[in-house]
Amino acid sequence: MKPIALAATGGLVLLAVTACSSTPGTPVPATPGPSSAPTSTSRSVPKVSNPLDATKYEQNPCSLLSQAQATEVIKAVRNRQGQGLVAPICSWYDADNNRVGLGLLPGQGGLAGAYTNSDSESGYFEVAPDVNGYPAVFAGTTDDRKRGGCQVAVGIKDDETFTASVALRTTSPLYNDPCSLAVKTAAAAVTTIKAGA
Repeated sequence: MKPIALAATGGLVLLAVTACSSTPGTPVPATPGPSSAPTSTSRSVPKVSNPLDATKYEQNPCSLLSQAQATEVIKAVRNRQGQGLVAPICSWYDADNNRVGLGLLPGQGGLAGAYTNSDSESGYFEVAPDVNGYPAVFAGTTDDRKRGGCQVAVGIKDDETFTASVALRTTSPLYNDPCSLAVKTAAAAVTTIKAGA
């Protein structure tokens, strides 16, 4: 069992969920390292040209995926909501206990925080292709992309992101490509937010 940390924004706010457990526990916050926000960053933070209102999902992230979407994304057989540092997070599990998770991060500075921490030596940061027209980055405090884990943060407002995370077992056909599943999960969530806005 290992924690999967989700890098967020605003001075490296972290969410953590426990993966690879047949009886998942309550998510616990990871301990953020020291942060000192630089006065400037070498990368330009993309603006969100068509902001989305995700207010109704912030306290109910399990509604970000319909049952049909959860089945399509991961063949989910169950889901579980837990408390993150900023807002609740929801995880969906398949029969083999592979997991995808979603959590919104309102009022945390949007993607700017992820860009501010892009030079961190402990994790990873990589600009991702837009997700359904919204800017995104692959970012995490621990780089487990070669071990079935991946996180993508998607900017839906200039001051709000959501994070899609993945934790896969070695038997998953996507174990060596977890980021593709993170993007697929994020795209489904954008579709839901757009429809519900």
